[in-house]
Amino acid sequence: MEASVEHTEGQNTLPQGENLSRREIAQIRFQEPYLAAFRERLPRYPYATDDPRQGMRPRKRENAIRYRYIQVGRYPHAIARIVLDVDGPTWWEAMERVPPSLSIPNPRAPWRAHLVYELEPPVWLSSPRNREAEANPFALVREVDARLRAYFGADPAYTGLLGRNPLAHPHLLGGGKLWDLRSLLEELRDLTPRRRALAYLDTATYGRNCTVFDQVRAFAYSVVAMYRGKPNGFDLFRQAVAHEAHRLNQTLFRDHPQGPLPRREVEATIVTSVSKWVFHRYRGTRVWVLSGTGRVDRSTLSPAARALIEPLRGEELEKARRKPLEAANRKRRGEAEKALVEALKRLQAREETITARALAREAGVHHTTASRWLQRMRGQG
Repeated sequence: MEASVEHTEGQNTLPQGENLSRREIAQIRFQEPYLAAFRERLPRYPYATDDPRQGMRPRKRENAIRYRYIQVGRYPHAIARIVLDVDGPTWWEAMERVPPSLSIPNPRAPWRAHLVYELEPPVWLSSPRNREAEANPFALVREVDARLRAYFGADPAYTGLLGRNPLAHPHLLGGGKLWDLRSLLEELRDLTPRRRALAYLDTATYGRNCTVFDQVRAFAYSVVAMYRGKPNGFDLFRQAVAHEAHRLNQTLFRDHPQGPLPRREVEATIVTSVSKWVFHRYRGTRVWVLSGTGRVDRSTLSPAARALIEPLRGEELEKARRKPLEAANRKRRGEAEKALVEALKRLQAREETITARALAREAGVHHTTASRWLQRMRGQG
């Protein structure tokens, strides 16, 4: 095919006088601009490796782009794209309805691939103040992620952190289409039954840190007043927030296909953000009461705040119910023993016969309590 295609604004100039295939023309016009934008969106120190089984580490962007695998998601500043890991021959036909920005097949197993959906504009990760004022973008990203996984039957255990590096991969498919998040959702709603999408919702990559964030935020609001004005108050407050964040992460996502969130992600995107903002900017002064479990007592909260904190269930709920009862029983036993000791002294002073009923009458306790205490004392004697 003769490469005498007219150059229009926004397209790369094609070499004149050369025979180029359609694939080569598409690569020059669409893929190359997309790959340049992909490189610009990378963080300064993305994770990179040639073999994920051997581990990964952050590398300078100029060096990271030479590796076979690079960090494609979980950026600290934004959600730039949604990446799927598909395994099966059906993805080729399925992507005709919702074309990805880029498809990166496995050169050794072409039926396996990473499908990249680049978002324009990206979802910028905002401060708690902005998140209070605006609709939570994570809910939208989470639904799109779940519907894409449901439509392609993608691997639910894929975390979206590392992907094949398109800058170092020789076999790329796609024209670099950029997707608006809401437009992508509208397309998927017509293709994915709601029941099937809901089955994938709990395995979605995005939105999990939002769940932890909201619950940690409510906890931080409840206790920050106890740390202000104290020596090393911020450090102690940050430790409390970190402990709650990691506890929630382990509790909420113990059975998630991808496991709990990485500890580093919880520290960087949740603990640091919540502790700094709440300690220095939150102006509420109310200290919410903590229950016997160390969690915020939901019965003392407003309906809006109560909705942020999951109620206890199962064995954890049973332990929470038993804990205050056990404490009350210990206190009651201590008071009864003190009264029985005083009653014993008075009966001995009057030289009366020491019986369980006499002790119970003198101490003002039940005769069974006095009988057990008396047997215990005689056994110790």
